[in-house]
Order: sequence, then C-alpha cells, then structure tokens
Amino acid sequence: ISFWQGQPVYIQMLVEKIDLKQLFRSVIAQYHIPIATSRGWYSILQRAEMAKRFKFWEEQGKTPVLLYCGDHDPTGLQISEALLANFWDIALGTAWEPTNLVIDRFGLNYDLIMEAGLTWIDNLISASGKPPDLKKQYVRDYIARYGERKVEANALVVDPDLASRLVEEAISKYLPGNAFELYSEERKESQAEVKALQDKLNLEWNLDQLISKLEE
Repeated sequence: ISFWQGQPVYIQMLVEKIDLKQLFRSVIAQYHIPIATSRGWYSILQRAEMAKRFKFWEEQGKTPVLLYCGDHDPTGLQISEALLANFWDIALGTAWEPTNLVIDRFGLNYDLIMEAGLTWIDNLISASGKPPDLKKQYVRDYIARYGERKVEANALVVDPDLASRLVEEAISKYLPGNAFELYSEERKESQAEVKALQDKLNLEWNLDQLISKLEE
C-alpha cells in the first residue's frame, strides 16, 4: 500500500542541482517522494512522468504539490510560473491539467542564505556564460534588491543538517502531524485483508483436498 493513500496531498520534488538530489535523499525516502533534477526538465518524458503520477493521485482525491529548490538568482525566483506553464504545454498529451497544482519554491531564499552564511557569487552570469538580461523587469528588480550576485543551490552541501531541516519543513507543512501513523494503520488494514484472503484460500484448498479424499 502507498504512503500517500491516507494523506490529503501527493508530493513530488524538483531540484536544480544533482547535489541536492543526493543531499535530500534520506529525508524524502521516508516520505516516498519522487525527486528529479531540473537539468532534465525540458525532457517531455520527465514532465510527462510527473504529470502521470499527479493525475493518478489527484483522481484519488489528493491535492498535487510540487516542491522546488533551486538557485537564488533572478530566474530561480521566477521558476514557479515557468514550471506551471511547462505542465500546461503537455496537458493535451498527458490528459492532465495542472489547475489545482500547488508549486512551492522552498529554497534557496534570502533568510536561509544569511542564516547559514552561504557563499554569494558576485555575478549573475548564467551557466552558459550569458550576462543578465536587463531588459526584463524581474531581473532589474532582483538586482535592486539583492545586487548583482547569486547563490547556487548546491551551496547547501556545506551544511547537511540545515539542508535536512529545510526539506523536512517544506514537506511536513503539507502533511498532518500523524502522517506516519495513518500510513501504519493503512498498512495494518491492508495486511489484515491479505491475511483474511490467504486464510480463505487455505480453507478452500483444505476443503477441496478433503472432498477429493472422500471421493477416492
């Protein structure tokens, strides 16, 4: 039985750097959360797989939630709108519309950066070597607020405990406090049903054996 069967939501996670995938793995494994990196986000196959899972669980009455952790830079702070648009782009092919999808960008944020003393990079040059596009309002707004600097998401690797706390808080705010108890109860009920079925099959088999012997 799935952990999500008794929960009000269904969560998936997307991270910008593969280092975060490894860093968060021990926490998300407890919650059975699928995780992917945005490096492959423009692969239609990856998006379609996520949409397929969201569709299945939304049909079971769960609210779909996508948690995202990425760089603190102009594009990173605008990611939610882009992710939603990407799901709409494949809605026809996946037969799922992200109307009720909750996208929560839980990091990196400024307060966390300052609390952890994460290292700022003193430029906004992209990975492909492009300078910031000053024609875009959100880029100008970012520079006015934070300066021409950024923090990459994999800076979290210097503080694994902080990273674990960050992802735990991001997940737990969508789940009831007794999430694991609900899962345990669902498993016990499922196991009881399986045992009852096994007992019934064993009884039927024993009866068949008895009848066969009586007919000999």
